[in-house]
Amino acid sequence: MQRSLHSIDWALICVALACIVLSCAGAKDRATTAVPEPSADPSSRVTVQSAAKPNRGTPAPELGKGDAPSLVQPVSDCDVAVCAGNASDALIDAIRSRASQARSCYEAALKQTPTSAGRLMLNLRIAHDGASCPLRAAQNELSEATTLLPCLRSLLEIQYPKPRGGCVELNLPLKFVPEYVEVDAGGA
Repeated sequence: MQRSLHSIDWALICVALACIVLSCAGAKDRATTAVPEPSADPSSRVTVQSAAKPNRGTPAPELGKGDAPSLVQPVSDCDVAVCAGNASDALIDAIRSRASQARSCYEAALKQTPTSAGRLMLNLRIAHDGASCPLRAAQNELSEATTLLPCLRSLLEIQYPKPRGGCVELNLPLKFVPEYVEVDAGGA
C-alpha cells in the first residue's frame, strides 16, 4: 500500500506542475495581448510590407521605360579625370607622323612674328575610340603662340588608331627654333 501511495504522490506532483506551467503560459499570452499600442503621430509608425507584394510608392514614369534620354548623360573620355589606357604602336607612329608636320605651322607663324622661338609642351588626349580631345598647351615658352596653336590644332586634332584599354593622355614636346642660313663671312 505504501508503494501505491508513493506513486500517487508523484502523479499528483506531476499534474500540479503541468497545471502551473500551463497557467504561466496562458498568463504570458494574456500579458502580451493586453499591452496597448503606444499612441504616436502616424509618420513614426512602422509598416510591415509583404515580400510578395511590396508597396514601394508610385514609381517615376520615366525610369525603366527606355524613353528618357534626358536622364542618360554620356561621359566623354575628354572629361574624365584620369585615362588608364596604353598607347599602341600604331597610335604612337601616327602622332609622330603628325608632329613632324608641325614645322610647317611654325614656318607660317614666323612670317607674322619672325623672332618667335621656344618650347611648347602639348597635352594630347586620345579617347578609347581614337578620337582626339581638344589640344591643350601644358607648357608654352613661345613669345607668340596665337597663330601657331590653331594650326597645330588642325594638324593634331584628328582621328587616331584606338589605344588599348581606354583613353590615353600623352605629352608632346615640341621645340621651335628658326633656321638661320649661315653666311660665309670670310673669304680669300
